[in-house]
Amino acid sequence: YTLTSPAFLYIVEPAAEQESRELTDFELASRLSYFLWSSMPDTRLSELASTGSLRDPQMLADEADRMIADPKSRALVDGFAAQWLRTGEFLDFTPDRKVYRDFDPALREYMVDETLAFFEEVLRNDLSVLSFLDADFVMVNEPLARFYGLQGVKGKAIRRVPLPEDSPRGGLLGQAGIHLRGSDGIRTKPVNRGVYVREVLFNDPPDPPPPNAGEVEPNIQDQRLTVRERLLQHQQIEACASCHRGIDGYGLALENFDATGAWRDRQNGEDFRGNNRPLIDASGQLPNGRAFKDFAEFKALLLEQDDRFRRALAEKLFVYALGRPVEPGDRGTIDIIVAATKDQGDTLRAAMQAVVSSRAFHNK
Repeated sequence: YTLTSPAFLYIVEPAAEQESRELTDFELASRLSYFLWSSMPDTRLSELASTGSLRDPQMLADEADRMIADPKSRALVDGFAAQWLRTGEFLDFTPDRKVYRDFDPALREYMVDETLAFFEEVLRNDLSVLSFLDADFVMVNEPLARFYGLQGVKGKAIRRVPLPEDSPRGGLLGQAGIHLRGSDGIRTKPVNRGVYVREVLFNDPPDPPPPNAGEVEPNIQDQRLTVRERLLQHQQIEACASCHRGIDGYGLALENFDATGAWRDRQNGEDFRGNNRPLIDASGQLPNGRAFKDFAEFKALLLEQDDRFRRALAEKLFVYALGRPVEPGDRGTIDIIVAATKDQGDTLRAAMQAVVSSRAFHNK
């Protein structure tokens, strides 16, 4: 009974309390520890709580730094990063070997490793959080490097590898696992990819589709339309147009990445073969009206929305740390976290320190 009791498995919050109150010293220690380690406080944290020292802002900041530096903070990678970036969904589909004959299924697991290792690299080396939008390196091993067309990487260990200037692979949206996730094993799914960009990078989920909304239909016999062409036809349906205008630009910008995450200049999959395959058109327009002609211009436009990304990341960390949704009254707190992140180096550490020092973190 004990091992299945909710009080054993979860941190139980008293349901009777109607008003916000300040955390006790031990509750503060517990919240900090479960945020950064996904585990109970260690001896040092418990001792600081017992003496009331943890309430000192500098002591709390020092403890957060100590805990982030500790190997136990790998829990942030396996917990926060995996949930935020949805790496578990990378393995939902296996590319059809009849269509993508050169794809090695072993790459799928490496793609998950790449994305989690990228997050850890940004965390451990205090890199700018804008590295998630664009970066001059990837985290790969030999099989992934070969898949990306990079030379000189040997062995199965994931490590940091610099990118040539013309590579599209920098940042999250250059990582194959994200595009593998945004496909069904045969074709790309721009709507799915567009929703991912909005939800993950900007914490801006679109309204759910109406109950009768269907998928963009696959090619049928004697029709050779690209996914883009079929999606544009779908947009002509009046009931669908308003939602798709806010999603499709993000997804169509990623059409150079095929269903396996490989870079392509011409259409493949769905029986597109030979030298007459259509060229990929990755142009589009964002909901703010800014147009782009290719993936490189698209990434540049995303970087112009850096504060929007910082705010989304702050909200994601806030929810993970406090275990509750962001409420209207938290707007000022999120503003402070975003400003502190920028002022203190634009790092994940700065963002987490800002969350820990916030009034909301100290209350329940």
